[in-house]
Amino acid sequence: PGERSATCARKGDRHQYEAIAHFDEAPLAGRAIPQRAIQLRRIDRHAGVERLAQGPVKQREVGDAAQLRKGDEDGHGRDDGADEMRFEHGISPGVPGIDACRWLFGCVDAYASIGVLGRVYSTADALRLRASGELNMPFRSYVATFILGLAVLTPPGAHGRETASSGIDIQGMDTTVPPGDDFYAYANGGWLRRHPPSAAQAWTGIWPSMQEHARAQSRALLEAARHRPGSRMGDLYASFLDTTTRDRLDLSPMHTWLARIDAVADRKALARVTGERAIVDVGVLFGLRVGEDDGRPGWAVVTIRQGGLGLPDAAAYAGGTPEALRQRTAYTRFLQTMLQFTGVAPDQATARVRAVLAFERELAATHWSPTRTRDAEATYHQVMPSDLDRIAPGFDWHTYLQTMGLADQRQLVLAEPDATRKAAALCRTTPLPILRDYLRLHLLANFSRYLGAAQQSARFAFHDATLKGLTQPPPPWQKGVALVTNMLPGELGKAYVARYFPATAAARMGGLVGELRQAFDRRLANAAWLSPKAREEARAKLAKTRIRIGYPDTWPDESGIVIRRDDLVGNVERIARWRFGRLVASLRHPIDHGAWTAPVTVANAYASAGANELIFPAATLQPPLFDPSVDAAANYARIGATIGHELSHLFDDQGRKYDAEGRLHDDWSATDAAHFDARAHALVAQYDQYESLPGEHVQGALVQGEAIADLA
Repeated sequence: PGERSATCARKGDRHQYEAIAHFDEAPLAGRAIPQRAIQLRRIDRHAGVERLAQGPVKQREVGDAAQLRKGDEDGHGRDDGADEMRFEHGISPGVPGIDACRWLFGCVDAYASIGVLGRVYSTADALRLRASGELNMPFRSYVATFILGLAVLTPPGAHGRETASSGIDIQGMDTTVPPGDDFYAYANGGWLRRHPPSAAQAWTGIWPSMQEHARAQSRALLEAARHRPGSRMGDLYASFLDTTTRDRLDLSPMHTWLARIDAVADRKALARVTGERAIVDVGVLFGLRVGEDDGRPGWAVVTIRQGGLGLPDAAAYAGGTPEALRQRTAYTRFLQTMLQFTGVAPDQATARVRAVLAFERELAATHWSPTRTRDAEATYHQVMPSDLDRIAPGFDWHTYLQTMGLADQRQLVLAEPDATRKAAALCRTTPLPILRDYLRLHLLANFSRYLGAAQQSARFAFHDATLKGLTQPPPPWQKGVALVTNMLPGELGKAYVARYFPATAAARMGGLVGELRQAFDRRLANAAWLSPKAREEARAKLAKTRIRIGYPDTWPDESGIVIRRDDLVGNVERIARWRFGRLVASLRHPIDHGAWTAPVTVANAYASAGANELIFPAATLQPPLFDPSVDAAANYARIGATIGHELSHLFDDQGRKYDAEGRLHDDWSATDAAHFDARAHALVAQYDQYESLPGEHVQGALVQGEAIADLA
């Protein structure tokens, strides 16, 4: 009983607006309640209060909301002085000047849950009614409803504590900040103050917080497993934490591989060693991927991509910015240190690293830009293996493919043909001693994380401190968890699901996904700027989208992998060879879509237009993003936003080019494509104007896929 209120103010405006609803008894979801009055007031900060509207609110069903008066198109409703609250756009009040503080509509929208319309509806019910079209809110009010309905509208005195069943972290807000000045700080300031990035973190936010929680859960499983005889994941984890053995072995686990590189005496041997390193996930010269074929859905294909760089991108090799110079300096120091570990004198290491960096600089110059590599059509070129010698002469492609067991493939995909051609030509003209050093350094750089303390320290100084901004290394257990997560995702994933992912969570998530898919389908059906044909094809694609929740139907059988507690480098090599063998085998039969490549123990979500599927791993479906025990509204606002984001990826600037089967087949009409591109280009231009830091402009074309998915 009592009153519920919400206020807002616009920055620079001396007025603030306040909505107050009075109740004779506590509002409960699903029932009508006596409601004495609702007031809407405008408060002049200098002259006092001006009452804009007041009076009893007649009992209405939400279904009647669409019949309520709609205000003017510019957002200025009329104040008729009537004794009844007026509504615009279904349930928002029409008040002179209200567009100056538009998000107040969200306050009143959210009052659907406390009886503004004469019957109490939970926020979840209101959102479901919105999705069904019964609540006809405009987009701006809908956004405000999500924000304010889940954060602002709390009973008096509730700030500073969490409502037991709402799922809303009221303490995460900072109510000392005027929402009209900085709504982000108002909504999140408390949480951000309590969660600054640690010295071993590069960023903070809900996602890294969830990932940290999932790592802690995995750690508990692995700590128990390493004391259990015969546990592969426990033995792998123990081999990483055994720093005494790693320090004692030092560089000795690498001696055999380094000797093979030293023995490279011709271009054929170079291709063979390059293929051998690719098998154990050391990519040099080129990138190699085995995944679903964009031109033949349901089957895997080998894709050869540009690769082989040690710095983040081509700009880091040639750029003159302070950041590029800092990265190059740190990378040079790292490579010199790695080479000296092998017994090379410091002065010789300096000269040899300089030559390797010159080679990498030329290799980087052949690379396509990140924006260009986003283009699904531009990066799909079918070739026969026998065509490679003609397309990209200078590298022994047959030996390279044969070493990896791929010489019998009838078809490959070249992602960036001219970059591959230039890289092969560079291999032909670069002296073998420089190429041997290049192979040697990339091998050591990749495996330094599994060696002794000296190698790990050198790696941290470059990879973590320089590139990520960390000031201290993550604890060893955290790195050990990451190793097992990536190397043995099946055994760890099954244990994780059994411990932390109840069947009720999957069922609840399935319901959310189904409702959001229906809402998305209605939006596609009503996208009047698209032709009827394009709309129907988009809806057919959405209907066929596979949505995977929690964990795969088919777990990988990792029982044949040999793990030794005293042989970390050997463990990594054996697992890598096993994984590569599975990829090669997958080329010979249809893809099993019941299996995942994504670990279920990592909080993330994925959309694949090529497979026409979405994946939500178990670690993602936890508080605060998803909580089956709280009001559905919180889940709609959190995991619901993630679901909507991933669904939208299937129709973003690249996703729209794939059909319902996952085939890269852009059959939109020129008119439909032009309408889409006009909207996308406007978004690109908007993002180009933003600065992440002073002078650092966002690249709209590079981020447009994420921008579209965020906003669609």
